[in-house]
Amino acid sequence: MARVAGVPFSKLPRAKQHAIFVAQRKQRATPEENLFCSYLASLGLSYRFQQGFYTPFYRIADFYLPTLDIIIEIDGPCHDPEKDRCRDEWFEHVRGIRTFRLTNEQVHRGEFATVTDFIREER
Repeated sequence: MARVAGVPFSKLPRAKQHAIFVAQRKQRATPEENLFCSYLASLGLSYRFQQGFYTPFYRIADFYLPTLDIIIEIDGPCHDPEKDRCRDEWFEHVRGIRTFRLTNEQVHRGEFATVTDFIREER
């Protein structure tokens, strides 16, 4: 069992577990996520990379813009569009946070105009 400062990982507070998880995710970020991080930084937006939501259900979002209540997901080939759409609608209804999705290909091609338009629309 993994230990952090002598304490079993499972016994750590949930916030500490999440902080460790986020740090690990940053180390394993996909090239598309790193590219999109650079884009958000160029806009001067504050964002949280790999934000976790605990209630009413657990969800990890690729990027969360807390000032705008927007989640941005970078979808790879393993995503099920119908399942994601249902989850996004439910999450918006319950939490009031809208989700915008980009594919890996869109990020590679630099198709960020749609994101910029979406963000402007929310402001």
